Amino acid sequence: MDRLKYFSENWYEATDKFMDAVMNYSADVLWCKHPNTIFSIPYTSIGGGPNKIVINSGVHGLEGYFGSAAQTMFLDKFAPKISNKILDKYTITLIHCINGWGMQNRMREVRDNDNGALVDLNRNFGIDFSRSAELPQNAKYKLTHNLLVNTPGGRDKLQKIITFYRINKDNGVWDSIKNGQYYEPCGLFYGGNKTTDEAKMTLHIYDKIITDDTKSLISIGLHTGLGHFSRSMGQTTCELLVSHPAQHAKTQKFREILNGTIPVTYDNQAVNGPVLQGDLVDCLEQRYNNIPTYTADIEIGTGEYPTLSPILKRMDMGDARYDLMHGNKIRPETFKHLTESWYPSDNGWRNAALQHAETLFSALINYMQR
Repeated sequence: MDRLKYFSENWYEATDKFMDAVMNYSADVLWCKHPNTIFSIPYTSIGGGPNKIVINSGVHGLEGYFGSAAQTMFLDKFAPKISNKILDKYTITLIHCINGWGMQNRMREVRDNDNGALVDLNRNFGIDFSRSAELPQNAKYKLTHNLLVNTPGGRDKLQKIITFYRINKDNGVWDSIKNGQYYEPCGLFYGGNKTTDEAKMTLHIYDKIITDDTKSLISIGLHTGLGHFSRSMGQTTCELLVSHPAQHAKTQKFREILNGTIPVTYDNQAVNGPVLQGDLVDCLEQRYNNIPTYTADIEIGTGEYPTLSPILKRMDMGDARYDLMHGNKIRPETFKHLTESWYPSDNGWRNAALQHAETLFSALINYMQR
């Protein structure tokens, strides 16, 4: 399968492939660096138009393996076919693996070296940490913390989580787990106690992209983990997530862009604002509210067991934190489960994931040609 050549097994390999593809296209590799991390963020831009399209990857480090492969494939197979007419109207920027530490260490999160916490970058953007008393509250998460984090993994824990899910799937407690929390450093979806270096670098790149002549911004993040994956059939789902209700103008804009090629999933609970805290897509919309800004995330499914997938993923994340707290190291079994939850080793999944990326890129190019 030709698509498999774009995948990598560590940050260094993925970054080398990305840089080679940039240089083969005759574009420039740009770097955003921070003195506190060795994992700088490479990016590149093609075209010079005032309408900006940005594709970012690796906000959740482990998910960046798909994102990196998709971006490298775009430079290799799609970018050379884009006409000068399009590039006079659009600037296309690829931001490669925002969370390099997470990618290299097969974690969704980035490690906070000050307190050993695992920080979910997609709960860290645009939060005002200077006012600790005003940080977003998520009281319902407290009902789940001990079960997920403070008990060792195993069949007994899985059964308890399944029972907890059945009791709390309709009262908001189960859904609260993913919404972000800022008081349990060892908890799931922890948003941190300060803006991370990776978040600072990311927004610095966007600020350089959004120049005085910018007319519009379309930003899409590449993610994995939400949705189904059939190992036996080699099939996986793909959807684009918009953090607005169905009839919102920005939801409709993405329907126009994708033109029925990829399902657009909306959030009818986001009538009065974003449901998730510290999400990059919402941060960008607020940051660049002086221009038309459209942001969303592509999600490639990895749930091999559809009914159990959300439960197993929460258990894997909790087990990793339990291991770190009680042995300062993630056990090999936990590490394997955690990796497969977001970056399956199955070649059928990897091939199908890039098929969906091809659909996305084709739809974007068709939109730019209109």
